[in-house]
Formats: sequence, C-alpha cells, structure tokens
Amino acid sequence: MPRRISTLLTALQSEVHQFATESERIAGRTNLLALNATIEAARSGEAGRGFAVVAQEVKSLAGHARAASAKFREEVIERLALGARIADELVGDLEGARLVELAQSIAQTINRALYDRSIDIRVLASDPTIAAGALATRGNVIAEHAALDRLRALLDNSPYFLNAFIANMDGHITVCAHENASIRNENLSKADQFSRAMRARADEYWFTDAVWENPWSNNRKVLIYVAPVRRDARVVGVVYLEYDWEGEAGAILRSVQRKALSHTTLSIVDRANRVVATTGPYAFEQALPLGPVRDEPHIEAADGKVTAQAAAEPYHGFDGLGLRCVIEHILPDASHIEAALRGD
Repeated sequence: MPRRISTLLTALQSEVHQFATESERIAGRTNLLALNATIEAARSGEAGRGFAVVAQEVKSLAGHARAASAKFREEVIERLALGARIADELVGDLEGARLVELAQSIAQTINRALYDRSIDIRVLASDPTIAAGALATRGNVIAEHAALDRLRALLDNSPYFLNAFIANMDGHITVCAHENASIRNENLSKADQFSRAMRARADEYWFTDAVWENPWSNNRKVLIYVAPVRRDARVVGVVYLEYDWEGEAGAILRSVQRKALSHTTLSIVDRANRVVATTGPYAFEQALPLGPVRDEPHIEAADGKVTAQAAAEPYHGFDGLGLRCVIEHILPDASHIEAALRGD
C-alpha cells in the first residue's frame, strides 16, 4: 500500500505540474490578447475608450491568474513531492523490516540444520564399532567391515552427507565409506581439524570450522564434521562426516526465494563477508561490499535497493560459524507499479 501511495502521489504531482503549466500558458495568451485589445482601443480614439477599460481589466485578471498559478506550483506541487518522499521512506522501512525478519529466519534455519548434523557425528563417535575401526590394524577384516557397515548405514539413511571415514591416531584413514574416494590415501595428521579432535577435552564432542571447496569431492562446497573417538576416556582416533553444504544450503535458499519477492537475491556470507551460498550471480568466496560486520540485524537502503542482513541466535550454544544471511531486494520503479495498478 505505501508503494501505491508513493506512485499515486508521483503521478498526481506530474498531472498537477501539467495543469499549472497549462494555466500559466492560458494566462500568458490572455495577457497578450488584452495587450492587443488595448492597442486597438487606442487606435479607435474616443470610441474605443470603454473597450480599453475592459481590456485593462482582462489584463489585470490574467496577471492574477499567472500569480495564482505560480503560487499553486510552488506550494501544492512541493507538498506532493514531500508526500512522495515520505511514502518512499515508509516503503523502505516496511519492506526492510520484513526482509530483516526473513534474513534472520533463514540464518536460524541454517544454524539449526548445522547443529542437528552434529548429533549424527556424536552418535557415530560413540559407537563401539567406530572405535574398533580406529584401532584396527591392517588385515583386521572383521573390525574394518563392522565399522564400514556402520558408516554406510548412516550415509544410506541420510541425505545430508557425501562421505564418512575414520582416521587412527597417526592420521591414517583406516575405514572409508566410499572405496574409490581419493581421500583414502591421505594422511591427516597435520590437518587442523584432526589435531583439534585429538586434543579434545573430555567435554568436547565435535567440531566443524568453515565452508570450503573440497578437492577430494570434485570441489563440492562442504562442511567437515569431526569428532574424537574415545575408548576408556582416551582419544584413539577421529571420525569424519562430509556435509553437503552446497546441496543443503542451496535447497534452503531456493525454497525461500520461490516464496519471496521477485528481484531478490539471497546469500549466506561468512565473517569476512565472503559468499558461501547464493541464489545470485556471485562467485564462491566473493566478498560483498557490506561494510563492517554487525552483530544486530539491520537494513540499508540506497540506489533503489534494500539490503537486509542478520545472523542467527546461538542454538544450544552454537553460533552457526558466524554465518549471516544477506537479502538484496531491488525496488520496482514507478513504471512497474503503474503497470501493476493498471492491471498489466
């Protein structure tokens, strides 16, 4: 409704401007006619004296009409312009507030989805077959197969993960759900997440860090969940789950966009304002010009665009890796709204 009011005020301002211009044109022509009549009356001498009085009165009325038109233009049109500006500000406030709520809802949905996946890896790490797989020496077929069956059962029953594997205390991968995965031949002893899991305190059960392009999964954008595998309170290895961030986050954004306004781009950015998921044309890890990171939800309006962004509230102490949702909405211009008002 405020956007329609703004458009109507703008249209009315244009029409009033045309009316004032036409009034001034008529006043000018009337004044010219009065001048011509005064000249003809002067030529007629005594016989035209009465006509001269009438011509002078017409000239006076034309002057009043022109002055009234100028005042009308100055006061009324300016007030209409002010009303249109106020309506535009109201539009930005209302649309921005709605977009901020949507951004926060998307951020919260993703935060909860990420936390819920931590439950999967915590349950997995507590399974005795996983510990046996971490401790299995080469050739221990029974332990390896039991752990492999457990990993594959999780992948078969979950749409969220691309791979699962176990590393022993030396960083060697002892069991991998995908036999042909190139990660099988890697040693993870120097990887940050492996070291973090091996040094985990008794009250630390899982970790994940950042969205990245995984070269061992055809550069798919993923999140890696890790958990220390314990036996008798001692960390004996690390279990990994590769979360399909690209597929899951993309599905959330596309689902929301289908229900959102047109001319809208939804993006998820990290703490450095780099894009990690988007429905727009941005490249992975492209930095958006969003200015300093703020903790509180906020909006900015400029150049016909409203930008809203918000982070999620902590969920069970998990802050969603500091990811934020950014919504960029291009405001329709007057021509689009006028067409809508006409029913086009």
